[in-house]
Amino acid sequence: MRTAIGLVSTCAGVFLALLLQQALPAINVLHGARFVFVPMIFCMAAMALPFPAMLAAAFFTGFLCDLMYLHVVGGRVEIALGCSIVFFVIYGSIANGFRPSWQQGRWWPLIPMSAAGTSAYLLMQFLMLSLRREGFEFDEALLWRALAPGVLAALLAPVFYAGLRPLSALLPPDSILERGY
Repeated sequence: MRTAIGLVSTCAGVFLALLLQQALPAINVLHGARFVFVPMIFCMAAMALPFPAMLAAAFFTGFLCDLMYLHVVGGRVEIALGCSIVFFVIYGSIANGFRPSWQQGRWWPLIPMSAAGTSAYLLMQFLMLSLRREGFEFDEALLWRALAPGVLAALLAPVFYAGLRPLSALLPPDSILERGY
């Protein structure tokens, strides 16, 4: 029951995060970087959920992200459907390795994993676009747009964690939020 609650909560959180990050404007001070919440939310779920539920969350998260960023130019798909699914399965498998420490109440791996996952996801999208366009154009703005969201995710991860902690009272005893928080 608690795994199902965690999985449904993750799916709802990812959906809402995609809507929120599209509604927020770019940050001009950071050369147009944007908030990217999805890898942080998925990272928390990957550390809290058992492996099979994490795989289901990875599929849902990747599929939704692929649909959100589906980009067709001249009848050609630039970011292939399924790339994000593969990314989130690999990223989730690494994050799920921190599950034993998460269950013991150690939440600090969320910070570096959120930062690394966010930046890696954005760099994966850049690489996919570069391969499809057959050329790499790497400049300072791109570096800011890939790394700054990772730093923002690292800064927001403790706030996100602290904001979800009170919700553990609403879940059944010994739930994933209670154990992980």
